[in-house]
Amino acid sequence: MNPKRIVIIGGGPGGYVAAIRAAQLGAKPILIEKDKIGGTCLNRGCIPTKALLHDAKLLHSLKGSPVFQLLSFDTSGLLNPMMERKKKVVEELVKGVEILLESHRVTIKHGQADLLNPNQVVLLNGEKEIIDADTIILAPGSKSKGLPNITPDSNMIITSDEALEITQIPREMVIIGGGYIGVEFATLFNTLGSRVTVVEILENILPGLEGELVRNLRRFLERDGVKILTQSSVEEIQYGENGLRLTVKTPQGIQEIIAEKLLMAVGRGPSLELSFSKAGIEISPKGIKVNRRMETTAPGIYAIGDAIEGIMLAHVAMEQGMVAAENAMGLHRKWESPLIPLCIFSHPEVASIGLTEKEAKAKGEIKIGRFPFRSNPKAVISGETDGLIKVIASRENDTLLGVHIIGSEASVLISIASTMIGGKLKEFASLIQAHPTIPEALKEACLDVDGLAIHLPKPLRPGK
Repeated sequence: MNPKRIVIIGGGPGGYVAAIRAAQLGAKPILIEKDKIGGTCLNRGCIPTKALLHDAKLLHSLKGSPVFQLLSFDTSGLLNPMMERKKKVVEELVKGVEILLESHRVTIKHGQADLLNPNQVVLLNGEKEIIDADTIILAPGSKSKGLPNITPDSNMIITSDEALEITQIPREMVIIGGGYIGVEFATLFNTLGSRVTVVEILENILPGLEGELVRNLRRFLERDGVKILTQSSVEEIQYGENGLRLTVKTPQGIQEIIAEKLLMAVGRGPSLELSFSKAGIEISPKGIKVNRRMETTAPGIYAIGDAIEGIMLAHVAMEQGMVAAENAMGLHRKWESPLIPLCIFSHPEVASIGLTEKEAKAKGEIKIGRFPFRSNPKAVISGETDGLIKVIASRENDTLLGVHIIGSEASVLISIASTMIGGKLKEFASLIQAHPTIPEALKEACLDVDGLAIHLPKPLRPGK
């Protein structure tokens, strides 16, 4: 029998993972990408921003160190080498993905793809090519959202794409949007010396995240010099010789703010530019409609990642790519709406999985444990004592419902926490953690749910 011919449109995290998984199952995948393999995440999103934030974290730690703060830090010359290192990181990882695809004998085609019908894709790359497909997997990704009254000009008013290629540190930067993209860029440019203002129209930054974490992060950002205006909006922009003059409406009244750069970070929306109707695929403004098998309304056509309704994260797209590929190859696997870890690479880091306190209370009686990083020896050694770990458990059956972290190595700790959700709290609390390490703080937070934390004096127990 001839191997199954699967065409994947979009070479981002979801698309290339789907291609590799399909190849593992015996298919002949054809992966079509209009830009660079790796998509937004690898080329203009997760990877380059985290590369820059890694260097910014080192700078932040040095500035706060009682030893190295004695050194003078001229940040003006740091941006170009940071950008060069970021570029090398991206190139290395893109090349790595290309090698993976080649090793699995995935055919890669570059160009603009579109749907002709349920079994054919057209590729435009100088000339027109019709590609027959037994199955199609759609992974077109997402694009930056905008505001009707503000148009990026790639110079003074920029998107995250331009922010990742900036060559000089702005004196002042205003960021519209207090989601994770805005917060991460605020962290980056504040550390490099910019005067940063975040303008968020909602009541607080990072909507939907555990409120206690948000309050703490806002306090830390403002302590470090970031100005945060919530329930606020940019009403007018005037161009000047040295930058922009912004009129900002706030609960306290109108404020005028000078900005060398205005960064639009109001989120992303699904990319819905394909001819879906030609293949009988239903879409909505929220994205492509799929069932739990990642199958669209057209039988045999699947969709994954940022372009479907749901949370826009690379690790979600990857797992959905696995599900789609396996179903395309005749296996029967459903997307079970798993608990999804969320990480924000600010200073300090923020990570979360499971129910928030508000969500958990709506389901029944709960109990909460907290452990501050200032009481963890490894955090004290590293000088990263900001933040805490918050653990939420069911009072009825001792089941762990949620873990929320702001502090050192939060993005690593959440991976440990993800294996704990749904299990019995006492089981994790009984595990021995190496000393001195940050995971000890996670164990102590679990112990504190029942008031048993060893390294937390009773008078210092927050919320008890």
